[in-house]
Amino acid sequence: MAPMQPSDLIAWVESRRAAEDRERSELRQAGPNPSAAIESALALVALAGHLHGWPVPKSEVDLREEELVRQRWAKVRLAFGKP
Repeated sequence: MAPMQPSDLIAWVESRRAAEDRERSELRQAGPNPSAAIESALALVALAGHLHGWPVPKSEVDLREEELVRQRWAKVRLAFGKP
């Protein structure tokens, strides 16, 4: 078997890019597929439930962000005279 030449690799990359361009074009022409989107979303929810239990526990980042929102909301309420 002959060693791969740089031109072989360049041709392969160009053909992959052309295929990706065609796939994107066909997806744009076909438009969104609501059924497939819902099916994918439900599959992700099922997977998350299987991996982590249900309801999915909140991450530390989510908990910190929620606390930050509570603190800021309390400041807004105080600024408008509501406890």
